Amino acid sequence: MIKKYLDESNLLLDKLIELTKEDIENIKQAKHDTVAQSVENKNNLIKEFQLVKKKLDDALIELSEGGSKDLAALLDDEDKEKLGEFKKRLKELHKFNKEYAKLVVVVKGFFDGLLNNMFDGQSGTDNAYSKKNTEIDSLFKINV
Repeated sequence: MIKKYLDESNLLLDKLIELTKEDIENIKQAKHDTVAQSVENKNNLIKEFQLVKKKLDDALIELSEGGSKDLAALLDDEDKEKLGEFKKRLKELHKFNKEYAKLVVVVKGFFDGLLNNMFDGQSGTDNAYSKKNTEIDSLFKINV
């Protein structure tokens, strides 16, 4: 069973890595219309990963008889290799998630800057939460 759970976990991690790589490329190309579907797909994969990971944890605890036996002595070479791949994939996903997060922060800063330019300089994006009412016509008024 451990082999099966490791294979499933690694496959799900591969899918998450690929989706994150696609998200990075989409941000770079300003394809923001794909964000909602990507978030939904990732959330579904994460839920699935959590279930498989829980089963893997339970199987490893059962194999080690509640942690009383050393797992390294109980696992065969194939299991150890798959665990190594699992760890490698988690690190890779972490690396791509960090890159994605940096890009998201840059895009957010850009859009916040646009909002600050649209509203008056003192209130900026906080204007959306104040009691002051901005007239839509004033946002797009052109002086000739």
